[in-house]
Amino acid sequence: MSGSAAAAPDCIACGGCCAWSETWPVLMGEGDGAGIPEELIDVEHWRMLSWGHRCAALEGELGVKVGCKVYADRPLVCREFQAGSADCRMVRRKLGFEAE
Repeated sequence: MSGSAAAAPDCIACGGCCAWSETWPVLMGEGDGAGIPEELIDVEHWRMLSWGHRCAALEGELGVKVGCKVYADRPLVCREFQAGSADCRMVRRKLGFEAE
């Protein structure tokens, strides 16, 4: 885009933020993630369980169409992650969804 900020990516067609770290998302304290089924939580490390680098609550195909099984109860760090932020763009570049 010439001279303007790039549009925020479509999160439903991405999912990168939910599939780039086996140690993220973390639960941010007492009550965070209430309502998330225990089988999706790594209780020992107080974070979402992940399969490889993919959050256990993520369903669908990265870069095509994804969704979160616990969207209404998702951790605070997920609620605060901003589409189009520097972290978002970094993850998208790492996954090959955006040019360097």
